[in-house]
Amino acid sequence: MIRCAGCLLALGWLFPALAAPASNALSHSVGTELVLPLGSLPERVCWYQDQKYSQGARIQQGDLWLECTPQQAMETNGPLIWREVTTPSQSGEPEGNQRTIRVGQ
Repeated sequence: MIRCAGCLLALGWLFPALAAPASNALSHSVGTELVLPLGSLPERVCWYQDQKYSQGARIQQGDLWLECTPQQAMETNGPLIWREVTTPSQSGEPEGNQRTIRVGQ
Protein backbone atom coordinates (compact mmCIF):
# COMPACT_ATOMS: atom_id res chain seq x y z
CA MET A 1 0.00 0.00 0.00
CA ILE A 2 2.84 2.38 0.81
CA ARG A 3 4.44 1.48 -2.50
CA CYS A 4 1.26 2.30 -4.35
CA ALA A 5 0.92 5.67 -2.58
CA GLY A 6 4.54 6.48 -3.45
CA CYS A 7 3.91 5.62 -7.10
CA LEU A 8 0.83 7.84 -7.15
CA LEU A 9 2.77 10.74 -5.64
CA ALA A 10 5.56 10.28 -8.16
CA LEU A 11 3.04 10.27 -11.00
CA GLY A 12 1.35 13.35 -9.51
CA TRP A 13 4.61 15.27 -9.63
CA LEU A 14 5.48 13.99 -13.08
CA PHE A 15 2.06 14.52 -14.65
CA PRO A 16 1.98 18.36 -14.42
CA ALA A 17 5.39 18.49 -16.06
CA LEU A 18 4.14 16.32 -18.90
CA ALA A 19 0.88 18.22 -19.22
CA ALA A 20 2.55 21.62 -19.38
CA PRO A 21 2.82 22.98 -22.92
CA ALA A 22 6.28 23.09 -24.38
CA SER A 23 7.64 26.58 -24.04
CA ASN A 24 8.88 28.20 -27.18
CA ALA A 25 12.17 29.86 -26.34
CA LEU A 26 12.61 32.89 -28.55
CA SER A 27 16.11 33.94 -29.40
CA HIS A 28 16.95 37.53 -30.19
CA SER A 29 20.15 38.57 -31.84
CA VAL A 30 21.70 41.61 -30.24
CA GLY A 31 23.99 43.84 -32.23
CA THR A 32 27.01 45.64 -30.86
CA GLU A 33 25.92 49.02 -32.21
CA LEU A 34 25.23 51.61 -29.53
CA VAL A 35 22.80 54.36 -30.50
CA LEU A 36 22.45 57.40 -28.26
CA PRO A 37 19.92 60.12 -28.98
CA LEU A 38 21.25 63.62 -29.52
CA GLY A 39 21.51 65.58 -26.31
CA SER A 40 21.76 62.50 -24.12
CA LEU A 41 25.47 62.90 -23.45
CA PRO A 42 26.48 65.16 -20.57
CA GLU A 43 27.64 68.63 -21.51
CA ARG A 44 31.20 69.63 -20.75
CA VAL A 45 30.49 72.85 -18.90
CA CYS A 46 31.21 74.53 -15.58
CA TRP A 47 28.23 75.89 -13.68
CA TYR A 48 28.15 79.17 -11.75
CA GLN A 49 24.95 80.82 -10.50
CA ASP A 50 22.76 78.61 -12.74
CA GLN A 51 24.72 79.58 -15.86
CA LYS A 52 26.88 77.37 -18.07
CA TYR A 53 30.47 78.26 -18.89
CA SER A 54 32.66 76.49 -21.44
CA GLN A 55 36.26 75.36 -21.04
CA GLY A 56 38.65 78.30 -20.68
CA ALA A 57 36.05 80.67 -19.24
CA ARG A 58 37.26 82.81 -16.35
CA ILE A 59 35.21 84.45 -13.66
CA GLN A 60 36.12 86.64 -10.74
CA GLN A 61 34.70 85.75 -7.35
CA GLY A 62 35.78 88.35 -4.83
CA ASP A 63 39.56 88.67 -5.17
CA LEU A 64 39.92 85.19 -6.71
CA TRP A 65 39.95 84.33 -10.40
CA LEU A 66 38.56 80.93 -11.38
CA GLU A 67 39.01 79.17 -14.72
CA CYS A 68 36.88 76.36 -16.15
CA THR A 69 39.36 73.56 -16.83
CA PRO A 70 39.32 69.76 -17.25
CA GLN A 71 39.20 67.85 -13.99
CA GLN A 72 41.95 65.52 -15.21
CA ALA A 73 44.64 67.08 -17.44
CA MET A 74 45.03 63.91 -19.54
CA GLU A 75 41.31 63.60 -20.44
CA THR A 76 39.78 65.31 -23.45
CA ASN A 77 36.17 64.36 -22.73
CA GLY A 78 36.02 64.29 -18.93
CA PRO A 79 34.16 66.68 -16.63
CA LEU A 80 35.17 70.32 -16.19
CA ILE A 81 35.73 72.05 -12.85
CA TRP A 82 36.59 75.52 -11.58
CA ARG A 83 40.27 75.97 -10.63
CA GLU A 84 41.85 78.99 -9.03
CA VAL A 85 44.28 81.03 -11.16
CA THR A 86 46.70 83.48 -9.58
CA THR A 87 46.24 86.41 -11.99
CA PRO A 88 43.78 87.10 -14.78
CA SER A 89 46.66 87.61 -17.26
CA GLN A 90 48.09 84.12 -16.74
CA SER A 91 47.08 83.10 -20.27
CA GLY A 92 50.23 84.71 -21.72
CA GLU A 93 48.37 87.37 -23.65
CA PRO A 94 49.41 90.99 -23.20
CA GLU A 95 47.28 92.89 -20.72
CA GLY A 96 45.85 95.12 -23.49
CA ASN A 97 44.25 92.18 -25.36
CA GLN A 98 42.04 91.12 -22.46
CA ARG A 99 38.40 92.07 -22.12
CA THR A 100 35.84 91.56 -19.41
CA ILE A 101 32.61 89.96 -20.52
CA ARG A 102 29.60 90.27 -18.26
CA VAL A 103 26.64 87.96 -18.72
CA GLY A 104 23.21 89.22 -17.73
CA GLN A 105 20.56 87.13 -16.04
